[in-house]
Amino acid sequence: MTLRRRRILLGAAAAPLQACTSIGPRRLDRDQLDYARVMAESGKRQTLFNLVRMRYGEPPAFLAVSQVVSGYTLQSSFQAGFNAYPTARASDYGSFLGSAQFTDRPTFTLNPVTGEQFVQAYLRPFAPADVLPLIQGGIPVDLLFRLIAQSVGPIQNTHPLGGPNRSGSSEFLPLLALLLRLQEGGALRVRVRRENAHTRVFLAFDTRHAPALRGLAQQVYRQLSVDPALQEVEVVYGVAQSQPRAREIPVLTRSLLNVLYAIAAEIELPEADIAARRAPPTLREPGNPRPAIQVRTAAAEPALSYAAVRVGDAWYWVDDADYESKLAFTILELLKSVAEGQGGSAPPVLTIPAG
Repeated sequence: MTLRRRRILLGAAAAPLQACTSIGPRRLDRDQLDYARVMAESGKRQTLFNLVRMRYGEPPAFLAVSQVVSGYTLQSSFQAGFNAYPTARASDYGSFLGSAQFTDRPTFTLNPVTGEQFVQAYLRPFAPADVLPLIQGGIPVDLLFRLIAQSVGPIQNTHPLGGPNRSGSSEFLPLLALLLRLQEGGALRVRVRRENAHTRVFLAFDTRHAPALRGLAQQVYRQLSVDPALQEVEVVYGVAQSQPRAREIPVLTRSLLNVLYAIAAEIELPEADIAARRAPPTLREPGNPRPAIQVRTAAAEPALSYAAVRVGDAWYWVDDADYESKLAFTILELLKSVAEGQGGSAPPVLTIPAG
């Protein structure tokens, strides 16, 4: 074998070594987004599934993904050799053998939300200091209060189990509309102050840069019986007391389970199910015929949806073109994160290798 032929053969044997580089960065760039997207979609579907079940009187069941571990293994091997016979050039030959194996074994750890974790996450009323900062983060105050507040000051929201004649103040939705206009005009702000183990939260009605909104702010003060001389008012958990010039805004918040029941009570079901007493009639907020989240139902799966799930023989979904419902659903998912975060984490119970 000539020297040139030996160099060609050795160069071919070394080529696989030059191509072997780390696969980690490329997999991370792709898989991080893929897992985030799938977890978000599965979380929405689980929420919608439980809303529909609760509408039919079924108990909710929540399963949280506490850990995702994806391990990658790349193995390769090669062999190269050549034989040369100086006296018989026709018998010179070279050989190259190689193999490669790629293994992807993702593992998901799922925790059923039960026991003390369920009590803390789903039955404990929201603390105002935990949810009001969402207003500062851009969440519309009217949607947030409509979901989490049973009362704001002396003004009552409707009760999700109140039946066709749902109790509630006629001023509740107009009050939320005033707060939204103040928020949109930049005159409604939230301040959080931490004092040792206690967290206090304040609403500030700052109209110095929006003088046209001063009348709206004063109207809110009157409806909530708050001292109009205050530039900011502390929001506390509780019910209103008979004080003409209060220095606090008591907010009686709902628990996450109560929020879910309130949304589920407004889901429209087939008339046949209502007539068969499989579920009670659909409820509506007085003065607002539109539910917080519009859930549609049909026998066939929708072609395009924000979230869709099959329950029994029917499909239920939130329309992708219904921005108001999607926004309320997003707030609901944020409230779930807040509530489950406060409840702590339970030890892993169920681990499912996938693939």
